[in-house]
Amino acid sequence: RFSKSAPSSFVNVMSRFVLLACCILLAGATAFQAPATRLPASRLAVRRGVSARMNDLFELGADATNERISTMITENKIMVFIKGTKMMPQCGFSNAIVQVFNSMKVPYTSFDVLSDQDIRQGIKEFSSWPTIPQVYVDGEFLGGCDIVMEMYQKGELQELTSRVSAE
Repeated sequence: RFSKSAPSSFVNVMSRFVLLACCILLAGATAFQAPATRLPASRLAVRRGVSARMNDLFELGADATNERISTMITENKIMVFIKGTKMMPQCGFSNAIVQVFNSMKVPYTSFDVLSDQDIRQGIKEFSSWPTIPQVYVDGEFLGGCDIVMEMYQKGELQELTSRVSAE
């Protein structure tokens, strides 16, 4: 059984705990956390080491994404990076590219950049081209919608794709 003083003891302990927690929160920025400039050199080195390792991880991720993109481009004669799928493009520019390739009746592979944010950003960096869709034929970057449409209207795209498909 609890004595009558137990509840007041509990309240007293909890009051002290809450008071201590408030003091820590109020003084936390100055008393319990040293600014980065005041850390000893050995701790700064550790902190820099962690940052360097994080940057290495980000670079490894970018390298893996570039490798995936490169593999898709080299394994497919005609590779199109679009928003959506061939069956359901999700933007007008992607739809225009799909319609062009469908009208030429050439086999092509598409990748939906909306399904993978790493590829969506990575393809822009890979080609140094800021927009999607992006078209690659025989491992060579042709361009986006405007360039491909212009090539199609001049008959250059049909010539290029028929030559590549025949190889």
